[in-house]
Amino acid sequence: MQFIWPDEAAEPVACPCPVCAHPGPHKMVLTLPESGPKGADWRIVECPDCLSRFSTDRAGADYRGDEVPDAPFLHYYLEQGAGLRSMLEPLGFAEPGERRMLEIGGGFGFPSDYVQTVLGWKAKCYDPSGLAVLGRQYLGLDITRDYWTSDTPLPEPFDVAYASEVVEHIPEPAPFLAAMRHAVGGTGIVVLTTPDGAALNPGTTPGMLIPIASPGLHLTLFSARGLEMALRAAGFIQVRVESHGTALRAFATDQTLPEPRTLDDDRYRTYLHRRIATPDLVPAFLSGLRYRLMKELVNGGELATALALYGEIAASMRDRFGIDIDQPQTLTVPDAAIGGREWLSALPGNLTGLLYFRAVLANNVEADARRAALFAGAAALMGPSLRRAIRPLGIEDGETEALSMAALHLHLTAAIGAGADSATLLATVERGGGDGGLLLPARFRALLRGLVVADLRATGNSRILWQGLRVAESASDDEVSLLRASVASGLPPSPVTGFEGIEAATDPAEVRAAFWAIWTTPGAAEAPATIAHARKLTLIRLVLLGAFAEAEALFAAWESPALADDASVTTALSIAASAR
Repeated sequence: MQFIWPDEAAEPVACPCPVCAHPGPHKMVLTLPESGPKGADWRIVECPDCLSRFSTDRAGADYRGDEVPDAPFLHYYLEQGAGLRSMLEPLGFAEPGERRMLEIGGGFGFPSDYVQTVLGWKAKCYDPSGLAVLGRQYLGLDITRDYWTSDTPLPEPFDVAYASEVVEHIPEPAPFLAAMRHAVGGTGIVVLTTPDGAALNPGTTPGMLIPIASPGLHLTLFSARGLEMALRAAGFIQVRVESHGTALRAFATDQTLPEPRTLDDDRYRTYLHRRIATPDLVPAFLSGLRYRLMKELVNGGELATALALYGEIAASMRDRFGIDIDQPQTLTVPDAAIGGREWLSALPGNLTGLLYFRAVLANNVEADARRAALFAGAAALMGPSLRRAIRPLGIEDGETEALSMAALHLHLTAAIGAGADSATLLATVERGGGDGGLLLPARFRALLRGLVVADLRATGNSRILWQGLRVAESASDDEVSLLRASVASGLPPSPVTGFEGIEAATDPAEVRAAFWAIWTTPGAAEAPATIAHARKLTLIRLVLLGAFAEAEALFAAWESPALADDASVTTALSIAASAR
């Protein structure tokens, strides 16, 4: 998908803003060639008043139908695609009790299932899509296969009306927000989430940018100002709009707004545990629930429990796919030309996340840097492979993108910590791998070495730090093949080139040259421990080669208290003094 960001000279568009009715003209902010319905260009403009962004094509999609996603994509949704925690976060204010919630456009219905399972509420859902059929089947939810409108019969107002990632799909937002107000009357609260229009900019990573734009589907990308204006225009007295990353959360009521609260971790885990315990779950659904619980355990510091859960997941993956995710070097990355359905039929959609969090466990629980690097390297390979396979189908995965970047960062740090030579891989990633590479944003590539060096510096090991500072003499054109080779090799230790050069020098000139190579390495000035260690090795090697005067002269010139207090250096200089 090509993104064209017009300059200020682009012709503005005169049309009414669907959020505030401003007549325009509205400046062009983005064109996606041949990405709209029937291959038309998809154009997005920005309102000068409310700053919301919207497509000039206002037709919208028809979400009615009995078709459900085919098995590979349903499994992907259950295992990875459904942002379960992000769906539930806006309900952090909710408390157990006898309350009623209306969920509009919820598809599968995870939020409704959560409030019923954990909070004891009653939930009613309206969604016309085929995915709602599966919500009935898998979760036993009360779902009406229809749109919710102001004309929908309402025996009594709901306490909460919730719409997650729905309003951006609506051609005319005002009647939709009026229908939500109708649902709660003057006593309940409306809660909704939607992409933040401000995140539609060149600085947003592709993994997030494509889902935000969603040509043909996302018609209105609200600004925080615009969303508040629209809710107040719908008649709400109290409105709060919050920005969270690339999304907006809005709360509107005629009563007192609840205080901002994050989702309670214990309640979320309770929900996952209860659903995992449900008999006869579809394997992909069970896999998705276990994976999300594993993430929570790792992020919450319950690492031993997470490690045991990973073992259960690994056993299920052997049964379902015939793969051993506990041996990452045995995993085969699918061919670059494979389609999305074939990819998801061969491997689980959450494989990148599973491998990344297992790498964290190897690093933090087992203290095994080599294993951590192998898991992380495999994750960094699987992520872009999946994304490349599903992109032609109009799907992108921002979480997988973020996890892939984190995995590569961890792979390099852990591999260097294990003694492997990753200089060529790091240099290649910095330079960029092109369209066939690891699909990494340019900003991440520019920052990566600094992130790795910061981690290595924290180890206090000067030899390890040098490996991160050292710049390879050449780089490859194929970062994917380099990373594959790194994982397949098992990461055997390699000599630390700079320090080995000092220790292996056969005359004072070679010692000086090896020390100079370290001294002049970019960033060396920020690594005093590395320079101090190189000075120590230099002094000792010069003494061993009989260059006593040179060793003493350097020691005096450096005026280093640390060297003066080092027993090995003191012994070497004593030998030099006695010899002279």
